[in-house]
Amino acid sequence: MSKKKSVLVFLMIVLMSTTLTSISFSDNFPKSSGSTPMEGVVVDGTITESEWAGLDWKVPFYLDIDDVGNPPDTDGYNYLYLGEDLSNLYIGLDLCSDKTGGTNGEWVSVWLNTNNRTFSDAYDWQSYYNDGVESLVYDVERDQEWDFLSNNIGGFQSTINDDSEYAAVYGTIEGNKTCLDHLDNLVFNVTSEFVAGSYMSRVEFIVDLREMFGDFFDPIFVDHIQWIQFQIYTKANTTISDHYLYLAYDDGTVNPSDKDQVRQLSTTTTREVLQFTYGPGNISVNHEMKFVLYANHTSPFTTLINSLHITPYSNMTNSVATVTYPYTSINNYDIEWSFGPSANNASSHRMYEIRIPKSELEHYDPNEALGIQVGGYGTMAFPGSNYWVFSTTPVNLIPALSFRYLFYDMGGCQTPPSPAIPGYNLYILLGLIGFTLTILIRRKNRNLN
Repeated sequence: MSKKKSVLVFLMIVLMSTTLTSISFSDNFPKSSGSTPMEGVVVDGTITESEWAGLDWKVPFYLDIDDVGNPPDTDGYNYLYLGEDLSNLYIGLDLCSDKTGGTNGEWVSVWLNTNNRTFSDAYDWQSYYNDGVESLVYDVERDQEWDFLSNNIGGFQSTINDDSEYAAVYGTIEGNKTCLDHLDNLVFNVTSEFVAGSYMSRVEFIVDLREMFGDFFDPIFVDHIQWIQFQIYTKANTTISDHYLYLAYDDGTVNPSDKDQVRQLSTTTTREVLQFTYGPGNISVNHEMKFVLYANHTSPFTTLINSLHITPYSNMTNSVATVTYPYTSINNYDIEWSFGPSANNASSHRMYEIRIPKSELEHYDPNEALGIQVGGYGTMAFPGSNYWVFSTTPVNLIPALSFRYLFYDMGGCQTPPSPAIPGYNLYILLGLIGFTLTILIRRKNRNLN
């Protein structure tokens, strides 16, 4: 091949490479639904239509608020923005009705149902956390997540959880857990046995304190136990020598010589009640409490327990609006807010922008509908309440009910396929190839002549 031909071929290759390079970096990254993923969202709390141009949903919702008691807040339409890119979910709130700039007492919350979970009570709702249910409850005034627990202390009265939590080491048991539940005619009897020269009974209890909190965020509550109240009614069928309750240390060992760990029980036929409290130092690392009922005498005997109540006292939740358990499951997010005008309302009002990585949303499927409830307070509130809510029923906020969520098809946002060559680039490419081939053919004919 001649030098000139080589130059022309090289030129054609370079031109084709340049054209293909511009195509491979094309900005056309379509969603599987055909819409464009969001680009350039700046999470600064100010909503502009240009940065949200690639959104999936802009949902207007009307709020009838207490505009009489909280001027200058006004009834009117507010807007929920939903969008996504390959890695993040974006939520915008343009609260045109909230026209008070201060943040005193202000909070906002987002509740998500990422794979259409169905639940109708708090038990199922709580069990689905990080498994299809997510939440973000934010204290705007303090610029931090809403405190799940408050400084208030409350008790959860209970007995042992089931019959597997006790066993007789010495003696025999007649009765079951039901006999310990209430102060009635049902009695939990322990009959002694002859051991090493005397008659003895010993029943060991190992109680899982987590189960006493009704499966509602029990790891949190049990870690914040302040003290435990113990109440037990006992007597014997005859006067006996010894009858004690031993508290085990947190490692499960029992020391009858430690007076702080020993409580005297009735040694006569008269029923007596023992009530005392102690701190959480007796709780093991796996949230269990062990105690022993021990009795001893020179002749056979039976001890009788009429009831046994164990009440752990723990910090109570810091409820928000009508939500008793304001739990935040999303640990990684960006949230910002502002106060100013928007395209939806020229008057200054509250706006929020939130970015949540999809890695935080277990079971999130961009091709399925996303369930959402939103609620908050910022002087803007329903009449006679301290909150507003966006859900299927604009009355109160109940995230534990799946039918309260509004669902929006996000359309899908997956890794895009290699984009097709746009028409104008294709014409340029074909034109360059044709031009180059024409020159080569003319050169060839000239050489032949």
